[in-house]
Amino acid sequence: MSKSVVPSLRQSRDAIEDIYGPRTPYKHIWPSRVDENVIEEPERWVQSACVRCSNGCGMDVGVKGGKIVGVRGRAIDRVNKGRLGPKGLNGWTSIHHADRLKHPMIRKNGKLEPATWDEAMSLIVQKAQETRDRLTSHGLAFYTSGQLFLGEYYALAMVDKAGLHTLHMSVWHIRPFHRFTND
Repeated sequence: MSKSVVPSLRQSRDAIEDIYGPRTPYKHIWPSRVDENVIEEPERWVQSACVRCSNGCGMDVGVKGGKIVGVRGRAIDRVNKGRLGPKGLNGWTSIHHADRLKHPMIRKNGKLEPATWDEAMSLIVQKAQETRDRLTSHGLAFYTSGQLFLGEYYALAMVDKAGLHTLHMSVWHIRPFHRFTND
């Protein structure tokens, strides 16, 4: 195995130095190769798809004790032939980070403080109603990640269009750097 960006992980290749691994550019079919990144051996693998970009690469999620312990590409998938990009190979590791938020935070007196889900949702409803009353429903907009599952987009659309009656919904697409460069 090649070196890992995070020492405790076992990766099948270095996802930063060797983003896509050996391949022949412009050849019709890539040979299959299974990229894998695990922290321990899973009890089982669950079929899924990566949502870190628009490809939707086939992947399996390794689970042990009800927790994600790794991911691997699926060799039979026609989109990626088992390959995973750097985000797909490493993005899941943040769920184990000690600084990961696990509850809502509300700004009070200039500081973020822990809140209950009911408090957070009530504040969102209150602010949305205030904005709608002041600017009409078209004063509200949703700006979402480009990395959600179809069902999540559907739920957001129902809240956005059917619930708040606004037409303004946009998605952060997979080309983030074009906004920060002169190219």
